[in-house]
Amino acid sequence: MSKLQQIQSITQEARELVEEFEKELNENIQEFNATLAEFKSLKDAIALSHLEEMKEALSEIKNIPQIASTPIIECEDKERIVKEIEPLEPFEIKEPRSGTFGAKFWGVLTALIVFFGFGAVGAYFKKLNFDPNMIDLKFFEQAYGFYSDLFTGTSGAAPALGIAFSVLVAFIFGYLVYYLKMHAAASSNLERAKALFESAKEYVKQQQPLLAKVRNLKESLKKAIFAIKGSKLFADEMSAKVERIKFFEGDDFNNYVQNSKRDIEDLLILNDKLIAVVHTEIFAEDEDLAREVKQFFDEIKEVVEKIKGRVYGG
Repeated sequence: MSKLQQIQSITQEARELVEEFEKELNENIQEFNATLAEFKSLKDAIALSHLEEMKEALSEIKNIPQIASTPIIECEDKERIVKEIEPLEPFEIKEPRSGTFGAKFWGVLTALIVFFGFGAVGAYFKKLNFDPNMIDLKFFEQAYGFYSDLFTGTSGAAPALGIAFSVLVAFIFGYLVYYLKMHAAASSNLERAKALFESAKEYVKQQQPLLAKVRNLKESLKKAIFAIKGSKLFADEMSAKVERIKFFEGDDFNNYVQNSKRDIEDLLILNDKLIAVVHTEIFAEDEDLAREVKQFFDEIKEVVEKIKGRVYGG
């Protein structure tokens, strides 16, 4: 494999490495932002209507039991509050320049210098006048004719031979410079390509914690949403049940049948948890939701699972 092919291969490998990682990261960021938006929308819906419905359902009931309020989780460091994450700016992978233009430039320049240098030497030995006003086609024929004279041994016999010789030598020197420049550029660019690949790997390594954080936050939020949705559904159901209980059994908790008392106690707990949900700010710790925040939603899930077990006999 030539150096140019190696450069292209290494650069492409670096580009694919970064693009694959950025695609995965940005997809997870997009999913996280959508999950966070759903979480906020759910909180807003609870605050706007569900809390009021539960409050109204529980109102006017006498001797209703008191339950311990769930503490509101607060975060003093506002920077830790979970916010929408901006997609990552693409890490630019530029293939090193081939150096072809520079090599061609120096090759052509060298060829011209050699060609006209040969002409100047020939003119010098021919003792020609270098006055710009005297330089014409005949001047060049005589100048390059110096080399023709050396080959043929006859003065002025074949001036074109000297020009051809000068062109050939100029081409050889020009191509040699072009080749050396291209070789040097290829070696240099190969090292640059290798360094670029290492920087791509380092970039991916540095961004891995962000990917882990986004994934963890997304999954934790999904679990929280499941717990909140479950509690909201049961709260709606229990609110309707309590209205029925008040209609048929009156407004004194002590006179209710056991199942009715349990429904009201469940609604009291759900109401308390959902009030805490509305007022709790979720915040991060390390690469996930803070421990106390996760514990809070786990407690809500336990309440939901308990009610679910009673309703479905699980």
